[in-house]
Amino acid sequence: MSLNDIIRAMAEAGQFDLALQAAQKIEDARYRSFALSDIAKAMAEASQFDLALQVAQKIEDASARSWAFRGIAEAMAKAGQIDLALQFAQKIEDASARSWAFRGIAEAMAKAEQIDLALQVAQKIEDARYRSWALSDIAEAMTKAEQFDRALQIAQKIEDAWRRSSALGGIAEAMAKAGQTEQANETFQLALQVAQKIEDALARSLVLMDIAVAMVKTVQIDLAPQVAQKIEDALARSLVLMDIAVAIAKAGQFDLVLQAAQKIIEDARYHSSVFFAIAVATAEAGQFDLALQAAQKIKGASARSRALTEIAEAMAKAGQIDLAVKVAEMIDDPVERFRVQLGIHLMAAK
Repeated sequence: MSLNDIIRAMAEAGQFDLALQAAQKIEDARYRSFALSDIAKAMAEASQFDLALQVAQKIEDASARSWAFRGIAEAMAKAGQIDLALQFAQKIEDASARSWAFRGIAEAMAKAEQIDLALQVAQKIEDARYRSWALSDIAEAMTKAEQFDRALQIAQKIEDAWRRSSALGGIAEAMAKAGQTEQANETFQLALQVAQKIEDALARSLVLMDIAVAMVKTVQIDLAPQVAQKIEDALARSLVLMDIAVAIAKAGQFDLVLQAAQKIIEDARYHSSVFFAIAVATAEAGQFDLALQAAQKIKGASARSRALTEIAEAMAKAGQIDLAVKVAEMIDDPVERFRVQLGIHLMAAK
């Protein structure tokens, strides 16, 4: 642990005098500046604003001083001192730190449901990235309050395509959970249109992954595979497709689940994982034949044994003792096989 780390820990523990004494002993001006910046931010988070300002004003390095002022402005906003935070943020020298401070203030306002004021602050942010971030925070606050129309209006103002599509996906998921299926589907489609405009391939894949996962969570299973197939990154695509296969099983669409799993699992690393998840989900639903079919497709011996264990135990709980015994005999691991067989016999004896 470096001296700066120790000083930061002291400050966060409220040992401000000790932290200041240690910081003053640092010879390198830049390291000393960042140590003082950490102390000032910790003081502000403890609502010691006057002390924080005194320390911040002593910081020699301009960059460290700006980031200390940013931390103080954010702490003021969180403490509800919005007017003071705004006045203070205006004085921050570094444009990036100033934009970040305004973003933090806008977020605090949004959480306090001061949406109109939060929007006014967000529009003042010079850096487009932080402005998009702030608007995304405000849209999220509106979504949590189930003010979906207002959330959509705000999301549409977000310049950054990544954040705008993510915000729209979050709104669509919340709408679906609230039972607004038609509006959710429309908003999902809007999120997809925006996602396609993201220039960076990896970023585009990650956003599409989030949208597909949101669809799966809200049982939009028919649409989710179509979205997943648009994901260019192979790893992200495999992860989402695995979630979709499991969701199909949990949704009780048992006639589709194995067929879907065979088609969608491209990455061999996830082959065993998806069939294990399907085996467990179908066993819990009492679909034992389907569960056994899924278990037999698991390539890894350890994962196959665990799946057969889950199936045998589910059968025993359902009173199908003879079938449970037969399945237990299929377990490769001798120790696990004995444990399961013993458990079945004890269950049958009750």
